[in-house]
Amino acid sequence: MKVENKDINFLQDPRLVSSEMIFDGAILRLYLNQIKLDSQQIVSRELLHHQPAAAILAVTKEDKVLLVKQYRPAIVEEIYEVPAGILDYLDTGTEEAEVGAIRELEEETGYRANQIERLASFYVTPGYLNEEIILFSATDLVKVDHPLPQDEDENVTVHEFSRSEIQAMLKVGEIKDLKTLYALQIWLNN
Repeated sequence: MKVENKDINFLQDPRLVSSEMIFDGAILRLYLNQIKLDSQQIVSRELLHHQPAAAILAVTKEDKVLLVKQYRPAIVEEIYEVPAGILDYLDTGTEEAEVGAIRELEEETGYRANQIERLASFYVTPGYLNEEIILFSATDLVKVDHPLPQDEDENVTVHEFSRSEIQAMLKVGEIKDLKTLYALQIWLNN
């Protein structure tokens, strides 16, 4: 993974006593950190660093939400998700979230948004993972004639759903991805 230690928040923790990198993969790093608690007790924590990601709540002019369907090996299942992707790491640090959101939207759906707005940011599982997801709303969508290509290791399909279709899918538990559940709740409550 191409990332510098200065860009990993838990390696800057003033309570950090020591840190050992256990694994350095393509999209994540695993560390075994020794941390001094306020009680002065030193505890071990296995912590994962993951680059931040952008997620996009993309809504068409017809008030339909765009979801992508893709296979997720960790759960051995194809699931629906809002378009999303890791922000690229640049020489100057992490790609700007809005730039990454615009890129991911086009790569995964073939659309560009004339209106994009930051809605929220959140941590997926802060007990052991520092991945932050920045959620954007994308509206006034335009289909791109020659969109950016999907990443080589992706095979996503794009689907449009109305509010009633999403509500029915939620009722039977068809949507299982947390970032997508959160984004859809925002959409349904507006």
